[in-house]
Amino acid sequence: MRRLTRDQDKGAIGVFTAITIVVLLGAVGLTIDVGAMYRERRELRNGADAGALAIAEECALGLSTCHPGPAFALAKDYGDANASDGFADVVDVDLDLSARTVTVHLGTLTDEGGTNFEPFFARVVGFDGTTVEARAVARWGFPSELWVHLPLIISECEFPGASVLPTPERVIYFHDGNNAEPCNAQAGQDADGDGFLAGGFGWLETESGCEAYLVDARWYEADPGSSPTTGCNPSYVGSLVGQEVALPIFDDIVGVGTGGTYHIRGFALFHVTGYRFGGQFNVNAPCQGDERCVSGYFTSGVVYEGKSGGDDNGFVIIELIG
Repeated sequence: MRRLTRDQDKGAIGVFTAITIVVLLGAVGLTIDVGAMYRERRELRNGADAGALAIAEECALGLSTCHPGPAFALAKDYGDANASDGFADVVDVDLDLSARTVTVHLGTLTDEGGTNFEPFFARVVGFDGTTVEARAVARWGFPSELWVHLPLIISECEFPGASVLPTPERVIYFHDGNNAEPCNAQAGQDADGDGFLAGGFGWLETESGCEAYLVDARWYEADPGSSPTTGCNPSYVGSLVGQEVALPIFDDIVGVGTGGTYHIRGFALFHVTGYRFGGQFNVNAPCQGDERCVSGYFTSGVVYEGKSGGDDNGFVIIELIG
């Protein structure tokens, strides 16, 4: 009887073990299938993001390829490039030129031309798969908010306007707020009504290191002194030479030094060729002695860090909004 009982126990344990193994294998298989599905969605989303940004850039630059046919082909290229198997289905590309937006809608595409994502393990229980999709929406326009990577702010007097870009190379000098250096305030400038607008450039307080997130039509604190804002280091500032940097434009200034504030009216794109800010901050110095200056030229281009909705100052911003 004891032997019979032991045999029955062993049989029950064997059945339980078999069932447990089947359940565990099923769970592992389901986990693998779900993970593969998420990877498929992630690849499609990466392709949709890249395609939407690329199409938005074509439109922002006013290229002839800003049309449904070329946009569809561009979405296909980026969709395929971001798929691990090299295939993605372009379900739709919605190009809205009036709203300055483009929506790229991608879906699963197999090497056999099917549009179902086919699981490996779930087919055992009769699940043949589903279509995985992803959408991305990009918008282009003129910047109203930006991350600036150099907290240098230029006067409205120094910016010639978007219609003459790119400009010849020039040297812009630091201003100290004295009345000997103002420009004649033009329409839309001089919010404080003193009749003056300082020329040249100054420095802004930063949020972190040498960077700040700025919004136009607002007042921002000045950083006193002619040297770069505390947090900027010589090697970092030197790395910006030969690069285009977005700079805020001020159309009024109240006070100088500590407690001074600038009113930002927009942003310009400036190609830096050299500077002399004193101390270790000297690269291709365009001035000498006690002078503080920066050289370069205003240009056009595209940036990706911020929001649209501002005035046209010759360059555009592209942002993912969905």
